[in-house]
Amino acid sequence: MPSPQILETVSVADAATTRLRDSLFAGHYKAGEEIKDTHVATQFGIARPTARVAVQQLINEGMLVRIPGYSARVRTFDPSQVEDIYRVRKLIELDAVREIKNRKPPLHLVAEALEGFADLQKSEDDWSRIAEADVAFHASVVNSAGSARLQSYFSGITSEIRLLVAQLRDQYTGGAALYAEHEQLYLSLRDDSSLQSVQSEWLSHLDSAERFLTHHVAGTNEVGVDETI
Repeated sequence: MPSPQILETVSVADAATTRLRDSLFAGHYKAGEEIKDTHVATQFGIARPTARVAVQQLINEGMLVRIPGYSARVRTFDPSQVEDIYRVRKLIELDAVREIKNRKPPLHLVAEALEGFADLQKSEDDWSRIAEADVAFHASVVNSAGSARLQSYFSGITSEIRLLVAQLRDQYTGGAALYAEHEQLYLSLRDDSSLQSVQSEWLSHLDSAERFLTHHVAGTNEVGVDETI
């Protein structure tokens, strides 16, 4: 009989941190918006010192920033930061794609992640779940490549990607087009398409996302820019 295992108890501060993080990922706060400890305490029904711990944790994660003497604010991004994040993202994902096409591992993780999109095709107002499904899809591709190092690198930029995508909530129009594009990416990984063709398609997908995000954070988003993420 296996020896008893002690379950870790989640503290109130940890629970509040998770709730606040989820709210940021859902786009409930705008870039640069003030996040007061008192507001968090009132919103979650917790003591102010506990709220302060939650806020500080998200500052440590780089999702909030705080100038000494002022309340925390939601992190903002400038175009150069978006470009840098996507520079790293392309290196990781294109390497994962190359490994998958060369080694041909099972793609059940990618297929399962794609189903998350399929369930949201008709969604017009659930931006948080759409954004989560998008990141989950790309993470499944990286995981399928079988490199723990690649997975670690991708995990390191996931929160930044989620926070960026959350700030696009007002520009979002629906999930059907996003599902169709990710389905095509999955099919190109699975079929006999050449590595060069698949990498070109993947790079186009990520370039489109980078352009949209760069325009958005610069405050110059133009009609007609792709809404790929």
